Amino acid sequence: MNAPIKPFSKITFLFRALKYRYRNDREELQYIMKNVKHGNTVLDIGAHKGAYLYWLRKAVGPKGQVIALEPQPTLFQYLETAISKFGFKNIKIHHAGASSVKDTLSLFIPKAEGGTSPGATFEKRETTENSHLIEVEVIPLNDLLKNRKSKIDFIKMDVEGHELDAFKGASDILLEDRPTILFECENRHLKGITIFDVFAYLNSLGYSGFFFLNSVLTPLEQFDIAIHQATHEGEIIDKKKYINNFVFKVA
Repeated sequence: MNAPIKPFSKITFLFRALKYRYRNDREELQYIMKNVKHGNTVLDIGAHKGAYLYWLRKAVGPKGQVIALEPQPTLFQYLETAISKFGFKNIKIHHAGASSVKDTLSLFIPKAEGGTSPGATFEKRETTENSHLIEVEVIPLNDLLKNRKSKIDFIKMDVEGHELDAFKGASDILLEDRPTILFECENRHLKGITIFDVFAYLNSLGYSGFFFLNSVLTPLEQFDIAIHQATHEGEIIDKKKYINNFVFKVA
């Protein structure tokens, strides 16, 4: 049986946020802090332990709002605790996943130390002794935000292979509000499609893609999957060259 997540610690939460801002995802979070404005409404789809959530709420300020989704129940409770302990007033969090239709799906949680994993996915995987499946509600973002009072300005997404379904479920938002999108996407996580199918769908909605190459936002035309997502039997060959975060925006 998986042990419960460690008791909430403000110091641990802040350390994680700082580690992502200044080490793990430096370019991505710098981009957020530069491009997300006070008063914006933004989405954090797959909020995990809140490293991006922390900076998104700072970027939008007290008059803005972050709407977050987290499907892992333990992490959802962890984030609810963080919001309460810090007194964050500009975050609304939902215990759900984003998909193309309203449904209940099996969430595969691999190597579930503490009952959670950054690799949790709705894409079918074989369970092992160190993993498990749970049933989780999924909802299209179009439905969740049908009656939104403010346009969506920015979307951060990390859904481990479920990107295309999540984007299809957000098609109205993407066409009406034209938010900038920052999302993780890895070809090795996709089943029955490729990363280029995800890119093509966003292109069909009028979006252009970019990625961070040597800390510079670079047009997607220069992305070479053989170099930038080289893998062997599902494992990353060179983590220093590996690129899995992308920016899509409307000119």
